[in-house]
Amino acid sequence: MSRQLLLDWALTWLFLIQLALILWNQRSLGRPLPRLWDDEAPLVSVLVPARNEEATIAACLRSLLGQDYPNLEIVVLDDGSTDATPRLVRGLGGSRVRLLTGAPLPAGWTGKNWACHQLSRVARGDLLCFVDADTTLSPGTVSAAVGVQEEHGAGLVSLLPRAQRRSLSGSVLLPMVPHAMFALFPMALVHRPANTSAVAFGPFLLVSREAYLAAGGHAARADAIVDDVELSRAVKLAGYSVRLANGTDLVETAWYRGVGPIWRGFSKNAYGGVGYNPWLAAVVVLVVMPVLLLPFFRVGLGVVGGDLPAAALWQVALLLSNRMLTSHLGRDPQWSTPLHPVMVAFWGLALGWSAMLSVTHRSVVWRDREVPIRPVELP
Repeated sequence: MSRQLLLDWALTWLFLIQLALILWNQRSLGRPLPRLWDDEAPLVSVLVPARNEEATIAACLRSLLGQDYPNLEIVVLDDGSTDATPRLVRGLGGSRVRLLTGAPLPAGWTGKNWACHQLSRVARGDLLCFVDADTTLSPGTVSAAVGVQEEHGAGLVSLLPRAQRRSLSGSVLLPMVPHAMFALFPMALVHRPANTSAVAFGPFLLVSREAYLAAGGHAARADAIVDDVELSRAVKLAGYSVRLANGTDLVETAWYRGVGPIWRGFSKNAYGGVGYNPWLAAVVVLVVMPVLLLPFFRVGLGVVGGDLPAAALWQVALLLSNRMLTSHLGRDPQWSTPLHPVMVAFWGLALGWSAMLSVTHRSVVWRDREVPIRPVELP
């Protein structure tokens, strides 16, 4: 048997296994069921850190004020905004929304961690629900998430959001988020308390006060760039379970708009997303990305040379079918599926760049602040 034939068989089986992984993850990350609560439901504090969010805060607050959960408080922290964010919050929220003015950012903290820490200290709820200011929730979102928390006795619940589709680049590149969750990682491991794997989605995090305090809250990793993943990891290390669910029909977030913000955002987060592990980053960039792109490259060469390899065509069909399935699960547009290799190459290169920024102790500018890519405690 030739080496080429062995490679063709190996890749084809690998992509079939990926399909099986997607179907398994679909069961692990089920959609939350609707829940109705009475007035005796536990108090939920919805906590919104906001910095220069005048373009999105109004829609966010309207969606929070429209929640059907009966026992809710909403607290917004203005983190040094220089735009109309605080005025919009006062105008829309009235007496139903508490607006706080954030304290200056101390050394050793990232901006979002500091804002969330301040919010947690004034929250009165048994459950703390952190929601990004560029995120909107369907009316039953909090009710459904509290239902997941109660059903599984989870310390932390996080819902995978869908991305707003307001730009061509976002429609092409942002489907990588649900694709990575469903097609590249066995998400059931996150649900196992004994496993140290940690994932969470920053736009929507619901955590019990007990688990939050036991984990040290946002203060436990004050300098963490990937704050959602680090909070999830801290909750598990404190002995509490984490539960993820597919909330793409409930939660919508702006993520990043335009190629530049997408590149900067992922450059800020990607290396932290693989645990600042240089070996894992190298495997993803030098092995996983080329394997996922090789069938497309071979088909492209075949089109130019007039000799299309049948095995590569089958592999491309499998990869695009897998992508169509993850786009369906993530509520992403199907028209961008043929551009799947562009998305994979972009994110692989961004991870490599993120790792290089971290290793060389460089920073990126985010929300008008300089953010170091490498946490302080790393050598």
